[in-house]
Amino acid sequence: MIALPALIDTNILCYALDAGEPEKRAVAAELLSRCWRSEIALCVSVQNLAEFSVVMMEKVKHPVPDTVVTRFIRDIVSFDSWTVIGYDSGTIMDAVDIRSKHSLHFWDALLAATMKQHNIDTIYTEDSHFTKLPWITVINPFTG
Repeated sequence: MIALPALIDTNILCYALDAGEPEKRAVAAELLSRCWRSEIALCVSVQNLAEFSVVMMEKVKHPVPDTVVTRFIRDIVSFDSWTVIGYDSGTIMDAVDIRSKHSLHFWDALLAATMKQHNIDTIYTEDSHFTKLPWITVINPFTG
């Protein structure tokens, strides 16, 4: 099986639109722009898109209108340089195992299991807990 492009974690998607974090917004927006310009291909899970929706509409200091969130997701889903991946009941069972073995929160374990299911070995994220997983390479775009 051929590996898919690196996965973008929810926090990177959110920073790309979050007016409350201008420095991180610039870095995240540039990374996503490279995909929009077809310079790189990126991958995102349906879980990331769901989390992104909740965070941007309900959790940030300056919530984003529903129409902006919907358009952003529609653009990702319809653009060739993005790959959207999902999960199934087997992935959920794998996530329970990963959670137990690696002391992760369930939602992080589910994302890791989804990545494993789709042969994705790299994630762009600022969350260091993914480094607990030997099959995942973590790239923090906000450092170095």
